[in-house]
Amino acid sequence: MRIQIFMLLALLLLNFLVDLYIYKRLVLHYTSKKWIKCGYWIFNLALLASIASATYIIRHYSGQIEFTRLMWFFYAYLLFYVPKIVYAVLSVFDFFFPKRNNRRIRFFSVIGSVCAIFVFVSMLYGATYGRLHYTVNKEVIVTDRIPATFNNYRIVQLSDLHLGNFKNKTGFISDIVKQVNELNPDLIVFTGDLVNNRGNELDAYMSILSQLHAKDGVFSVLGNHDYGDYVRWKSPNDKRENLNQLIKKQNSMGWKMLNNASQYLRRDGDSIAIIGVENWGEPPFPQYGDLQKAYPTLTDETFKILLTHNPVHWDAEIIPSTNLDLSLSGHTQAMQIKLGFGRFCISPSSWKYKRWSGLYNNGKQYLYVNDGIGYVFLPMRIGATPEITVIDIKKE
Repeated sequence: MRIQIFMLLALLLLNFLVDLYIYKRLVLHYTSKKWIKCGYWIFNLALLASIASATYIIRHYSGQIEFTRLMWFFYAYLLFYVPKIVYAVLSVFDFFFPKRNNRRIRFFSVIGSVCAIFVFVSMLYGATYGRLHYTVNKEVIVTDRIPATFNNYRIVQLSDLHLGNFKNKTGFISDIVKQVNELNPDLIVFTGDLVNNRGNELDAYMSILSQLHAKDGVFSVLGNHDYGDYVRWKSPNDKRENLNQLIKKQNSMGWKMLNNASQYLRRDGDSIAIIGVENWGEPPFPQYGDLQKAYPTLTDETFKILLTHNPVHWDAEIIPSTNLDLSLSGHTQAMQIKLGFGRFCISPSSWKYKRWSGLYNNGKQYLYVNDGIGYVFLPMRIGATPEITVIDIKKE
């Protein structure tokens, strides 16, 4: 408790010092009008007071709607303070150079201003446009292991919907479903994190998501958020019942849950296997995934497609001990920030995950990491736009 209060006070002090620095560096330099000076401090002190109040409310959080509103409020706070910190850090370099004609140079102040405006516009874009405009990314995998009867087999992958953050506004999800169906897939897969925490977040979307259709059906696995591990439940039974209801709802939509299970897909005497594991958690989170239980003969000659929420699973278990052909994951969401062009991108996600976005292969096995549809905590997507993945598998 004391540590949390200390951290909050330290944050507020840092923000106040940044405001004071900008006041002296910019406001006093460019204006002498009292109403502008007063307005500057009224706005910033009100913002600091509001974030302190919001932190108190979060500690007494009691419902998803309240948390969603606070998420937007916290992002508004960051929308102003991140650019200000960028400006402060860059502009301070002016003080490392001697004065000219008894005046401080302002070169880095100009650079800082440009960068701060860029950050502000990017964050605003990510919240208003980037998070609600999806892309369709297409990949082709050529392999001699898939049966000829499955040549040109089309898989469409969705992941990380996090439905609770859309607050029952169904239009965007309806557009996603319509686009997926127009792609005429043989198979649709969902690789986890359908909700944030509670199964009832799915209720408003069940009739929409049940419209997804593919020749071989829709298959789904659970992600870390689906288990309700981030909620303080009244009892362990409430938590179990929440998960059971989420699974039942997915089954009622016509989705086939693969909870450490597998199923063969057959065509004209040939078959491929679709395998699903529960979330393969990293410490300190629980380890629910059991690949051996899902498919005991992991090195047989069947062409195998694995649904596993966390891409860390690929390096940890799939490559070392199986000949699984294609693994499909989500989870990272490229941390909702991806900058660059084509395959040459950078993201904070790369600091934590070796495989964090797109297609990977080791010469024989493939992994695709989908950037997801929804968002976690910060309601924005900058570069890492909501993704529908299309994978066409061709016979070599």
